[in-house]
Amino acid sequence: MNCNEVRDNLSLYLDDELNKEEKMLMDEHLKNCPECSKELKGYRKVIRLLNELPDEEPPEGYCRRLHEKLLETKANADTPVNKGSEASKIVQITEKRKSRRPVWAKYAGIAAALVLILLVYNLNNGTSSMNNAKMEMAYDTSESPDAGAAPSEAPQAESPTEQAQLYGTADYNNSAADGAELKMFDARGTVPEEDSSVNISVMSADARQIKIVKSGSLYVQTKDYQTFYTDVTAKVEALGGYIENNSTEVYQVYDDSKLLRGNMKIRIPQESFNEAVGYLEEVTDVRNKSISESDLTKEYYEKDNRLKNLEVQEQHLRELFDKATTVEEMLQIENELNRIRTEIDALNISLSDIDDRVSMSTISLEFEEVREANFNLKSEKGIWGRAKEGFINTVNSIARWFGNLVVDLISSAPILIPVVVIFVVLFIKIKKYWQKKL
Repeated sequence: MNCNEVRDNLSLYLDDELNKEEKMLMDEHLKNCPECSKELKGYRKVIRLLNELPDEEPPEGYCRRLHEKLLETKANADTPVNKGSEASKIVQITEKRKSRRPVWAKYAGIAAALVLILLVYNLNNGTSSMNNAKMEMAYDTSESPDAGAAPSEAPQAESPTEQAQLYGTADYNNSAADGAELKMFDARGTVPEEDSSVNISVMSADARQIKIVKSGSLYVQTKDYQTFYTDVTAKVEALGGYIENNSTEVYQVYDDSKLLRGNMKIRIPQESFNEAVGYLEEVTDVRNKSISESDLTKEYYEKDNRLKNLEVQEQHLRELFDKATTVEEMLQIENELNRIRTEIDALNISLSDIDDRVSMSTISLEFEEVREANFNLKSEKGIWGRAKEGFINTVNSIARWFGNLVVDLISSAPILIPVVVIFVVLFIKIKKYWQKKL
């Protein structure tokens, strides 16, 4: 059971109107859920207070007057009322007023319940906001001994060459020559999104490594498929690369010979990319070629800087975790650490993927086997030979069609049988209906 189901059944649980299975589920949930247990205690407290209220004595003479009124009402009910009398008119007016009761009045209870649910939801949100505010105060207190002190400013670079570059790598040494550590945490101890690309330390732009991804796509033709495949495999291995995947298929058949076609994805070191493409152009007939180079330097170092900032943020949160004094603070810090670790892992995977594509270029190769045209004419079959072949093909086509029809009918039997039965039943009912009508 979830919390909503337990809260709906609390009244039945208190009145002991649940079966054994439901009661066991309720007991198990109440043992593990502090909020539902708290609500159950509240209900029991209200019931106890109501039971403790003293009984009120009615006013003196109330029972005698009530008895007289009941007797008078019974006597009036037994006495017939004339239609033209005043009492009859009052009864008619009362019945008309009851009949004119607005339709929306019966929905008033539902509307009141919805308003109550909204109030409870807003109250829960308010409690969560207060908890978040307490957590933010804990972060601010752990950030500095003086809660009101302003954050320290980042030191300025000593020369233009040492100024912050957008894609510079981060360095965490404490010496002034390598750059000072910049901690930019907001009230929650996290780095703001708009500042995620700011460097923690700076370095010269000349020290950056350019991240260029090279890739190519070629469509070539060869006269000997097997020889070409063997030579390409040997050449790729000699250049320090490997074949990531490949496939082969027969696309044409001439007499007893088969022409093959294949696809191959080659991973080759970037420095050997041009040599590999030149080799393919030399040994094959290139019909289509496409080469592309993508500069991922900006994307790479933006992610790298974001990774460095998250690592500093993670270290800061671990320090806060050691200083936390309540379970609630520990849980909130742990949730934030899990979120940061997820982002760090995703960034590490993305950076590793870029490094892999930069170091190993990709060549998508599609190649097919062709043969020289042969203009020798072959003698055609006679009329009777062609007629016989056509007759056999027609009979085979009819047999295949009939076989496919039987297979389809048997395969569709679980659907066709209920449809036919429903159709027959409907037909019989409609037929009986028209027969009775006529």
